Formats: sequence, C-alpha cells, structure tokens
Amino acid sequence: MLSDTLHEKTKGLFARIILGIVILSFALFGVETYRTAGGSAPYVAEVGDSKILLQPFEEKFKSQQNQLRESGERNPKVLNSKELKTSVLDNFINERLLLTQAAKLGYSGNEAAIMSAIQNSPVLQENGKFSDELFQRFLDSRRLTRKQYLAGIMQDQMIQDLLVNQAQTGIASRTLATHLADIMAEQREVSKAVLKAAAFAAQAKIEPAQIQSYYDAHPELSQVPEQARVEYIVYSPEVVLSQVQVSDADAQAYYKDHIAQFTEPESREVAHILVRSAADAKPAEREAALQKAQQLLQQAQKNPQSFSALAKQSSQDPLTAAKGGSFGLIKRGTIFKQVEDAAFNMKAGEIRGPVESPAGFHIVMLKAIVGGGQRPYEDVKPLVIEAAKREMALRKFNEEVEPFGDAVYSKSDSLKPAADKYKLTIQTSDWFGRQGPAQGLLKNERLLNAIFASDAVKNKRNTESIEVAPNTLVAARILEYKPAGHKALEAVKDEIEAQLRKQQASVLASQQGKLDLAELQQGKTLSGLNFDAPIKVGREDLAKSGLDHVSTEAIFRASVKHLPAFTGVTLENGDYVLYKISAVSSNDQLRQQALQALPFSVGQTQSQQILSSYLESLRNQGKVKIKQDVFDKVGAEQ
Repeated sequence: MLSDTLHEKTKGLFARIILGIVILSFALFGVETYRTAGGSAPYVAEVGDSKILLQPFEEKFKSQQNQLRESGERNPKVLNSKELKTSVLDNFINERLLLTQAAKLGYSGNEAAIMSAIQNSPVLQENGKFSDELFQRFLDSRRLTRKQYLAGIMQDQMIQDLLVNQAQTGIASRTLATHLADIMAEQREVSKAVLKAAAFAAQAKIEPAQIQSYYDAHPELSQVPEQARVEYIVYSPEVVLSQVQVSDADAQAYYKDHIAQFTEPESREVAHILVRSAADAKPAEREAALQKAQQLLQQAQKNPQSFSALAKQSSQDPLTAAKGGSFGLIKRGTIFKQVEDAAFNMKAGEIRGPVESPAGFHIVMLKAIVGGGQRPYEDVKPLVIEAAKREMALRKFNEEVEPFGDAVYSKSDSLKPAADKYKLTIQTSDWFGRQGPAQGLLKNERLLNAIFASDAVKNKRNTESIEVAPNTLVAARILEYKPAGHKALEAVKDEIEAQLRKQQASVLASQQGKLDLAELQQGKTLSGLNFDAPIKVGREDLAKSGLDHVSTEAIFRASVKHLPAFTGVTLENGDYVLYKISAVSSNDQLRQQALQALPFSVGQTQSQQILSSYLESLRNQGKVKIKQDVFDKVGAEQ
C-alpha cells in the first residue's frame, strides 16, 4: 500500500514540498476538525456535500490571531483582516478537497501501522513501556476518543499519500540545471570609469520658476513641526537612595532575613563515565547500554583509583573522556540535572550509578567538595548596608508614588513645590517635537502625549506623574512652545536650488555617459576616460566586489559575444558609471556545487507548481460555496 511506504516517500525533498505548499490538516487544525455535528449546525462553507462548520473555523481563526499577538502584532486591522480569515478558510477547503479526492482514488490509512507508531512514541512511554494511561490523558486533553484520534490521523495520512504521488510527477530537467549552474558560476573581469555628477553641476541652469514649482510641490521641505522646550523632575529609588540612612541594627536585620544572598554556593569536583543511549533508542538497545554501565560501575567501585583510566578507555563523552571523565569544579545548573542531583548528594570519594540522563547512563564519581557556607557578617557588612539601603529606598519610593503624583497635580502651574518636597532637581530640555528627543526619559509616548495635550500647551500646566520606565516617574511642564507652521520660500530657496542643481547634474552626467557608451560600443577609443584596474565579479559575491545590485545586473546582462564589451548605469548618488568587460571565465568549484544542488531546487520548484495547479483544479471541480454573510461576521465584532 502507498501508506506503508509513506515514511520513505516523505523524506527530504518531497516532505519539504508538501509542508511548504499545503499546511496539512492534522498539523494545522488538529484532529478536532474531523468531528462532525448535526445537520443544523451553522457552517461557513460547503465543499461538495461536505460542510465546514463555523465553530472549528472560528476556533482556528482565533488561534491564528493569538499566534500573531505572540509574535508582537497589535494592529486590529491585521488581526481581523479578510486576508487572515481567507487563509484559514482556504486551508479548511484544501483539506476537504484533498480528503474527498483521496477517498475517491481508493487511498486508505493503515490503522495497525499508526497504532504501532503511537505505542512506540517516547512521550507515551513509562518505564520503557507504552502507557495506556498517558495515551488516555493525551486524548482527554484534546477532548477526543481513541476512534476519533485514529480516524483523524488516517485521514491525514491519506492526504499525504495523495500529495506525495502528485509531487513525484515533477521531474527536474538536467539540461536546465546545467544551464543554471553555468550562469551561477560565470565570472566577468570588469573595470570602471566614473562620470561624477558634481563635475556637471556648473552646467546646470536653475530658473526662479523651477524653484517656485519645486517649493509648491514639496510642502514637506518648508514644514515646521510643533516643538516644545520643557522642565521636568524625575522621581525614582535612585533619587531616594541618597536620603536613606541605614543603622547597624537595620543592616544586621537585613543580613538575617537575606542570609541566602551572603552564602557561598558549594562547588563539587565531579567526574563521570558515559554510556550513550538515545532518548528514542529501542528497548533492546537501551537495555544493552544499561548493562554495560552496570559493569563499568562495578569495575569503578572495585578499584576507585582506576576511575580516570577507565573513563579514558570506556567513556563515550568526547569532551571529558580525555581528561579522565572530569567535569572539573561545578556549581548547580552547569551539567545534566540528573547527574548534578546525584553529585550534590554524594560524599567525597563516593561512586554511584548508573544515573540516567537524556545523553545516556552515567557512572558518577565525586572527587571533592569545595567551599560553601555562610559568609560572616563583618566580612560582608559593606554589601549588606548597600543592599539594605536599596531595599529601604525602594520601599520608601513605593510608599510615595501616589503622594508624589498628588504633589505634582495639586500645584499644577509649577514643578517647584513637588521638587522641594522630594529634594529633586528641576531639569530643562532642549527643543523637541512630538516624536520626542532622540533618547532619554522624555522619549516616552504617554509622556509626550501629555506634554503636547491642549491644556498643557495652552496653560503650561504640569503633566501627571507618568512611569516612563520601571520604578521611574517623570512629571513635565512646557516652558516654551512653537506651533507648527511653514518656512517662507526665501528660507528654503538655497536648499531647493541645491537639490535641483544636483538633479540636473545627474541628468547631464547620464546623458554624457550614454553618449560615451554608444561610442565605446562602436569600437571607438575615448582618451578622456580612465578605467581603473579590472576585478573579477561573480553573481554571488556582491559584497566582495563592492558593486551594487543595479551595476551587477547590468554587467551580467551585457552581451559578451565580442570583447571588450561595455555597459553603463546611473548610481543612486547621481554619478554615471561605465563598465568595461574584458574577459569571461567560470568558477569551477561553484559550478560543481551548483550542479549538485540545482536538480533538487529545480525539481522542488516544478513539484510546487504541480501541487499548486493540482489544488486549483480540485477547487474548480469541487463545487465550493462560501456563505459570505457568515464569513464576514467572523471577527467583525472583536
């Protein structure tokens, strides 16, 4: 059967094609979507005689929204967009079309093979055996019966079998791949001559009418955004810190309450011998590894002095075997937890095992215990005082958050009363617009909105106390304000003229460059042009050549039937560059690499096109009807 060889068929290229083109039903929607409901249940679309129910569609749409939110998307227009809803519905429709077609063509799932795979799944194993209880918990968490779960996987397998066979009809053209490899490996020897736009600036003629026209067409040049200059105060635990005094009694109390901060973590010198056993190892392989580990444990316990030699000879950990299995001195959180837990519960000189971790079985030897224990108060007194001081400052800050806000609000025409009460320095800013300064505490959206609020601008009132960073409050007040406006033509005339002159200079440089190019292509020699030293240029090494994409494209588009060949482009800075191609060669190493990779890529592209066309043809034949009124309501009220 096709399904019996699915694992082999979906390896490599075809698996990537299938997953890339169609997000399969089981992966995207889960087997919950295979449940059925009564004929009266609301639905969003019909595919032939099958209905796509509204409830699973809404659930999957919400799931996609949540994924976007987790990735940082907050725009409601994106989260409730028609495009997002359509993509979710299209996947449901594609799934249903493929499932119907697979059943029509006689595909079926292999229930025995699926059940065998489930029973061998590592996540459903307990003590090396399949756990029916774990499996039932897995099903219960998804509100499924065993029959529903198996039916879902079997349907998904039918779809995969169908797509694999469709993808296999794409046969990569060797001729096409070879041609592409030749193109990718081609190198051209190129030199350049630059016609600087600046050299043509003196020839540019700018008329007053041009300046006026440019001024009228580009209002952004004369626009002056609103600006403000403010005074502000900052209240934070750092400010309070200088106002806090810590007595010796306070420090000793902090020391007793936070003794863990002043306790040195214990280090242990550990060595091990590893017998590897993969997490998905077969039971027989795991048992063999365990027996070998038990034998090594007996040898090590019988002769502890030989542990180092035994590790060098038998440990399968290449990082430590050469060092006699030694991890060196370790603290908590540095090696496998299972090994670590054993090591920190052993006596010096003790050997234990086998200890199982994700890497396999370990024979653990504790060589020595180093350090650890409480540091005396007198040794850490300066640290204790500093820590106690910061804790008291934070506590006092938190107690004063609301009173500070009240102080700012109650005297809204001045920051001085609040500054005096809390011993704060009133700071003054430079001019800035609604986007705020380039950096600093004032670069906060909520604070900027408060600064430029109409009441704050008109009456120069204090803003409220606003948290601009964790445990950092700022209140501000406008000192000076400039409303938005426009500069007169005279104020920006020179800037406009310089811009127009630059544009005309670029046009003149380009015109001259194209005239020179035409003569070079006719075989003429131009004495005024100086081409620099040639370099080899390939399509894959733009960074090395220093050429931009436009130049490289022009160089490789130029015909090289007759050498030297010439081409030219206008650069973004306005200069015109003439390129002379004097030789063509091939990078043999790159060509061989391309020949190996391209048949795969070409075949993949062809298979993708086949699968896309296949889905489109199924959709055209499948009598798909979307209930537009139901579809439009989903997400509309969110």
